[in-house]
Amino acid sequence: MSELLLDGRLIGYEVRPADFDPDKTVLVFVHGTGGNKEDWQSQIDGIKISGSLLALDLPGHGSSEPPGETSISAYAGWVERFVEVMGLKRVVLVGCSLGSAIALWISIRRRNWLLALGLVGSGARLRVHPFILEGLINDPTQSLSKLAKDCLSSSSPDHLKILMTEKYLKSDPLIIHGDLSACDRFDIMNQVHEIEAPTLIVVGENDALTPVKYSQYLNEHIKSSKLVRIPEAGHLAMMEKPEEFNHAVQSFVKTL
Repeated sequence: MSELLLDGRLIGYEVRPADFDPDKTVLVFVHGTGGNKEDWQSQIDGIKISGSLLALDLPGHGSSEPPGETSISAYAGWVERFVEVMGLKRVVLVGCSLGSAIALWISIRRRNWLLALGLVGSGARLRVHPFILEGLINDPTQSLSKLAKDCLSSSSPDHLKILMTEKYLKSDPLIIHGDLSACDRFDIMNQVHEIEAPTLIVVGENDALTPVKYSQYLNEHIKSSKLVRIPEAGHLAMMEKPEEFNHAVQSFVKTL
């Protein structure tokens, strides 16, 4: 694990290989609500490309210093500054859920280092039911348990269900509330057609939080996009079906 001092705050990340070349293609993975870089461990360890792989912790998550943010634009600003301070020149930005919204936001800003996008459990709009946001304030234990359950398909292995439940119950409800509030206000329905970067869209066929139709909408409106549906997977397809997910990413990167 490595750390970067960014705007006076330590940001944690993990990279393979440790002595990577910033001029080559780098896959940068951005986690979802309440997540951290460990959500991408199967990708960091398993994806084989000629460039490098890097997973970061958003502010307030994992080993990155708090506080978190409450808007996609603020989180996107951290990711952009991270990429620029690291001197990355060719970035494939892969995000899940909250992370996918960050990736979409950055793509609309057309940063010259952005080579392509990978979107997991995504949508052009990510509304959150008020009941969930209220519950994080009034009954956080119940709300966090429900989020952990809804992130995975019913066919997920028990060890993963236990892992996610324990992870969410240890989380700061206010950080989760900020993440979900950022998602709730995210809406690029009228801008998604402007995205020009080649885009891989991955969705679990049993995703209860961002249903398949959300990804289909993105696929229909992003000109250079490919949609991959993963059977027996939910919102966190990269954790539930890492082999299928990694194959999709490796195949996509080869086309760039």
